[in-house]
Amino acid sequence: MHDVSDLLEVLDLRPVGDSVFEGRNSALDLPRVFGGQLAAQALVAAARTVPSRQLPQSLHATFLRPGRPEAVNRFAVEHVRDGRSRTTRTVTATQDGREVLRLTAAFGPPSTGVGHQTPPPHAGKPQDAPTLDESIADLGGLMGLWTGFAAVDIRVAPCPDGAASRGLLWMRATAPLPDDPVTHAAVLCYATDLTLLSAALVPHGLRLGRERDHSHAWDTVSLDHALWFHHIPRADEWLLFDQHSPVASHGRALATAQVYDTTGELVATVTQEGLLIAEPLT
Repeated sequence: MHDVSDLLEVLDLRPVGDSVFEGRNSALDLPRVFGGQLAAQALVAAARTVPSRQLPQSLHATFLRPGRPEAVNRFAVEHVRDGRSRTTRTVTATQDGREVLRLTAAFGPPSTGVGHQTPPPHAGKPQDAPTLDESIADLGGLMGLWTGFAAVDIRVAPCPDGAASRGLLWMRATAPLPDDPVTHAAVLCYATDLTLLSAALVPHGLRLGRERDHSHAWDTVSLDHALWFHHIPRADEWLLFDQHSPVASHGRALATAQVYDTTGELVATVTQEGLLIAEPLT
């Protein structure tokens, strides 16, 4: 079971050289390394090479090939730019010398200035929302691939009428996290890859956690992942993911989400493209 303590160990990378780090993978019931874990580890590796006063502002990741769960991940950090207001790092993640992910991350110090945001949707209270498992109990509960994700509590909020490709989800870490903003940013990065592409299944009559219908089993594979931190929240407190998929075409789906804290502040925006695969059931 992949709980918070295991996730924190996975994110605690080991330095093995100048701006080079290694980390293991969590044991999940998946044929490949979970992309959210790999991106979160790469973000931690980049953060290890910048001044502590500079915090993550954004990341852009490209998944190059599936990672093997039993292999060690090596993260080599390139120092692209060091500035007073913005620092940029590129991280190349490899397994046995083969690239599996490339991530560019930007960091900067906290600052003040003008601001605005879109208001959050009405989603009720997270403690009143059913768990992901409870939300699909009428369909037989969660499928096997979800059983290992115990590090994040996922609650399904009621969705506005007529939102055919939209989903509202509350998420938080299932145990308290250290008071380190990079850790909270990394756990949020991890969470943004858990359910986002599932929004592309909603228009096809499927519900999160039951990625199959009477004739097909659906799968999604992350290709590109972009995340902007407007403010780094505590990832062990409830965050509302307002996610939707504007388009799926030619085997690829695009999904995006705005992430709000319980005060209604928009703390992050994420966009992801992935393969949308339907395999006939035999």
